[in-house]
Amino acid sequence: MNRADRRREDKLQREGGRITQAALSRLLQEGRAHHQAGRLTEAATIYQTVLEQQPDHAEAAHLLGLVAYRSGRLDEACELIRLAIRSDNAQPTYYFNLGVVSQRKGAIAEAAEAYREAIARQPRHVDALVNLGNLLREQGQAAEAVELYRRALAANPAAVEAHNGLGVALKEQGLAREAIEEYREALRLKPGHVEAQNNLGLAWMESGRLDEAVAAFERAVHTEPANPKGHYHLGLAYLWKGEIEAAVASLKRSADIKHDHGRPVAGGTISRARLKHEAEQVGYLIKEGLLGPDSRDYLDRLRRIREKVDAAAPHSTWVSLQADETAAIAPSLNRILFPSRADRLEAGALNPHLDVAAIEADYHRQKPEIMYVDHLLTPEALAAMRRFCLEATIWKKEYENGYLGAFIGDGFATPLLFQIAEELRLRFPGIFKEHRLTQAWSFKHDSARRGLGMHADAAAVNVNFWITPDEANLDPETGGLVVWDKEAPRDWNFKAYNSEKNRGKILDFLEQGGAKMVRIPYRCNRAVIFNSDLFHETDDVRFQDTYLSRRINITLLYGFRAQS
Repeated sequence: MNRADRRREDKLQREGGRITQAALSRLLQEGRAHHQAGRLTEAATIYQTVLEQQPDHAEAAHLLGLVAYRSGRLDEACELIRLAIRSDNAQPTYYFNLGVVSQRKGAIAEAAEAYREAIARQPRHVDALVNLGNLLREQGQAAEAVELYRRALAANPAAVEAHNGLGVALKEQGLAREAIEEYREALRLKPGHVEAQNNLGLAWMESGRLDEAVAAFERAVHTEPANPKGHYHLGLAYLWKGEIEAAVASLKRSADIKHDHGRPVAGGTISRARLKHEAEQVGYLIKEGLLGPDSRDYLDRLRRIREKVDAAAPHSTWVSLQADETAAIAPSLNRILFPSRADRLEAGALNPHLDVAAIEADYHRQKPEIMYVDHLLTPEALAAMRRFCLEATIWKKEYENGYLGAFIGDGFATPLLFQIAEELRLRFPGIFKEHRLTQAWSFKHDSARRGLGMHADAAAVNVNFWITPDEANLDPETGGLVVWDKEAPRDWNFKAYNSEKNRGKILDFLEQGGAKMVRIPYRCNRAVIFNSDLFHETDDVRFQDTYLSRRINITLLYGFRAQS
């Protein structure tokens, strides 16, 4: 027993060896002091001592649960807070913190129930009202969320997060003007609230007030320059204004913040697919003379790591690297070594011979809308987009099925892409109407892995086109897209219809609704255009196993789901 333990033991002793509540309270206060100073180990030791002396001490269990939460041990944190509740179920704070930890775990139903219990014990608990409102809004229950935010504001009109959350919920109900007023009030109360500033910009965008949107996003990036979200939204606003170079510059800043930092991969874990692609791409760029000789050392390090993990865990999707390995490749792996660029084409990007009237008629003849167009791009545009995808070292987003992604905020922003997107919108007004580009990305697939899982997208119109030569596809009858002719239910939120975890639920919905599967085989320069509410997934992929043969698809989303 060290001196500190002895002093603590002395504090617990009273007449006849009895432990007094006053002594426990003093000890608990000492634990809180450590806790607030960030000395979590010392705090946990004291809380455990209290529980050893009094196993039903609710506050000690609650505080020990908060230590576990701050240390990332979420299951343990939930159990300890539940222990506190079993000892004293009258405390709203215990239920509120149980909700916070459960929500962090992804246990949404448990979090909602905990917040409701906190509110039942303290009806004016502003944080619980706001958190429950946020949770329900994310689950698509905007009307109930609005009611909760209004209750929070009745309790505290200066609750900034309630104003911001209410604005989001109102916008989701189509009440943009009312949403703008809530964001403005949040910013009046807290001028540096970056999320409210971004939300205000989005509301201005959707209202067609692009100058106001740009001003809002510029204030957001001025307040928090290292937040990529503001730069991303600013880039999108410039894009809608037709200021392409300004859009590309803002989107590049977003990508640089996220992916051009040179830090080791988080947790030392990386997908096998990314290691493979990184080695292939760096080797290609060196061969083409686009990376200098100093990149050969990086390529050698990548190859040695690949050989090691292939021997140790040949079938695993994710591999763990040693600290020295992550440090060795981080300066290049998490850099945009070669950004590349595909410029606008003066002669146009879309095939001038496309039959607009026939294509628009075909799109609307299908109910729901699913169709495809061959020979979408001119040969020059196709070659330039393919060169950009081969060269740009932007493929940083890793997915379970062995494919890699790049979104426009991750580096997949180049003038030619935006030219293609805008020419489609203007050339086919009968399909795209007033919808603007809201997101774009590209995926690169491994040669023989399952592609993107079943999902729908939060947009009005979806364009998916392919740019890898047909010779790379080993099975011409597959490799494309499978679309089901039934829309996602309007009351399903994004997480419900865009998650692989819900595949069983989606399949049950499609089967019960008698949905039919439409298979569109892969062809280079073929675009599938369809109602974005339709469930779809990548068909089986069997392409040659070389870097130049990787299946590359590009997706453009237009408009918003509520506008479809």
